[in-house]
Amino acid sequence: MNYLVGDIGGTNTRILLSKENGDILEKNYFSKDFNSLYDVIDKFFIDFNFNESINAACFAIAGPVENGSVSVTNLPWVIDEEQLKKHLCTTHVKLINDFYAVAKGISKLNKNDIVIVQQGKKPVNSDIAIIGAGTGLGAANIVDNNIYTSEAGHAGFSPENTLQSELLLWMQQQYSHVSLEMLLSGKGILNIYNFFKTVKGINESEKVKSAIMEFNAARIITEVAQKNEDELCQKTLSCFIDIYGAAAGNIALHYYPVGEVYIAGGIAAKIKDKISSPDFIQGFCNKGLLTEKMKNITVKLITQEKVGLLGALSMLK
Repeated sequence: MNYLVGDIGGTNTRILLSKENGDILEKNYFSKDFNSLYDVIDKFFIDFNFNESINAACFAIAGPVENGSVSVTNLPWVIDEEQLKKHLCTTHVKLINDFYAVAKGISKLNKNDIVIVQQGKKPVNSDIAIIGAGTGLGAANIVDNNIYTSEAGHAGFSPENTLQSELLLWMQQQYSHVSLEMLLSGKGILNIYNFFKTVKGINESEKVKSAIMEFNAARIITEVAQKNEDELCQKTLSCFIDIYGAAAGNIALHYYPVGEVYIAGGIAAKIKDKISSPDFIQGFCNKGLLTEKMKNITVKLITQEKVGLLGALSMLK
């Protein structure tokens, strides 16, 4: 059986083909280089000179799937199961939310794919909450092996301290709604960076400014920050970590009781030392009357970028 799966986000579209002979073909594409998922699939087939039939396909999409169709949240694509069936000449096509795929993929991970950020003391049950920042922000919950996704990233941002309150006020001057995703994502890192530059008056180096204009801003800011070479980048990443830790704790509370929280998404694995820092866990656990209960939850960071593909593939096998 030839199985085709994909993990489609605002930045990257990952395609994997599990062939009948056991071979695995896989390639990543920049989503914005294409007009549609159909174009990416065609390019994938051309790149690997693949002209066999597809028996079944499953695609994990960053966006809410409704009635077999989804508009990608951070990409001008509309993806439809029926159209994909025609395009692939198969009757077996499934669209799922990207964090549904992450939740399915967790059971496929090994020890090397996970970093323990906090070892829980007394887990209350085996339920799991998942949060992950990348191009956008996603979340999901596993209860009694049933997966429930959400659009929690589009809920309003709630500040945890005076600095974050200033950040929110500055954002509200520009937008009618300030979602958590607008600060906890790749674009969010740049928003925080501009806040420290504009409002707090921290100087921007010409080197970083030039690099941001030419390359991915979030990647440049986080890489420079981790080298401890630039105050503006360091302040940005520190604030981002505080927001991330608090948001992860809030997700755990929204789905409480849970035994584990998984940190997924494309950003966390690239800053795993910062995610493993006391600042992240302090933000996670600082929940007033429930602070001690938060310490009982095990927090795990997923470093395997293919977890979504693994989850999508598990839907077909």
